[in-house]
Amino acid sequence: LDQIWRCMDFVWDTLGCNNKSIENTKLTKFYSHPIWLLNGLFIEQHEESLLNRDTFTAWVVSQSPKRIADFGGGFGTLARKIAEQCPDTIVEVIEPHPHQLALEWSSNYPNLRYQTQLEGEYDLLLATDVFEHIPDPLYEIEKTSKYLRTGGNYLIAICFFPVIKCHLPCTFHFRYSWAYLLARMNLIEYDQVAYGKVFKKIGNVSASKVRFEEHASQKLFPIFEYISSRRRKVR
Repeated sequence: LDQIWRCMDFVWDTLGCNNKSIENTKLTKFYSHPIWLLNGLFIEQHEESLLNRDTFTAWVVSQSPKRIADFGGGFGTLARKIAEQCPDTIVEVIEPHPHQLALEWSSNYPNLRYQTQLEGEYDLLLATDVFEHIPDPLYEIEKTSKYLRTGGNYLIAICFFPVIKCHLPCTFHFRYSWAYLLARMNLIEYDQVAYGKVFKKIGNVSASKVRFEEHASQKLFPIFEYISSRRRKVR
């Protein structure tokens, strides 16, 4: 895992990306780079990654959704597992930079397809390891939740930590405020699945409602980090 992360950081640096000054052109090149194929193939072999995806899949099966979308689903490992175990469920991978191999492998499942954007209404949305890569994740939550039916579930797995350079520092403050802000946006946390959390949509989802609290979260982040570090030392 450390080796694949170092490879991703090497590509990030080679392309001249900067996680504090976002340039969309460079980000597009980065997320279109073959390193993501290598990452996808790694996930297919990595025991912990597969276990997490098996756990996500089992939870999805228990929900019996008719239509789901894996937002930023990348190589499609999770989507293929779900499509196999939920043959009557329409599974869509929302991915702007799909690799040809991922498209070929997904073609073996008649209920699975890749798309560049969400369309229509879904019973369930999934986003695993996505929002830490996005400069304004709350806006993306609002935009994607428009396609989630009221009462539907949003399974989100995130890592707001600097384990790799493409995790954007502007998102790290959310590690202390994410669930609170989503609740204010009408996405209520009610379950945990592996390292992901499930949020139920109870009304219209709006990021504008929480911009003040988001700003406060950014300002308070150093204080929360200091308190957290002190607690670790005490332990």
